[in-house]
Amino acid sequence: MTFEQIRGVIISRMTAWAGIPADDVDYPNNPKGPFNPVGKAIWARLVDLPAASTSTEIGNGPCVRRDGRVTIQLFVPSNKGTLAITKAADTLVEHFQFYTDPAYPFDCFAVSMNTLGDDGRGWYQVNLNIPYRAY
Repeated sequence: MTFEQIRGVIISRMTAWAGIPADDVDYPNNPKGPFNPVGKAIWARLVDLPAASTSTEIGNGPCVRRDGRVTIQLFVPSNKGTLAITKAADTLVEHFQFYTDPAYPFDCFAVSMNTLGDDGRGWYQVNLNIPYRAY
């Protein structure tokens, strides 16, 4: 898979998630312009972090494996509780964990969650980390 194909699969999967309104997700280098979270009850930011590519086969020619991690940062206003963000995280886990794309050799694996807490700017943050592998 190319990096563009990987990007397309990740963004397509994220846009298929109905856990929060689509306009409340900030995508990398957002073509709609700068994202403004003011007034939102919950919002998310999508980040794709490709890792080093490897060549896993030499018999019939090289087969390039591209590993990486999708990080989805979830935010709710500080001091408003954690119920909404935890429910959103649970639905994202169900949506991404062990997902296999039917059109490409792209697989997601077990999702982990990191609570970062208050960011000092009025938002409480939780990150979901989703490892993936593509061929």
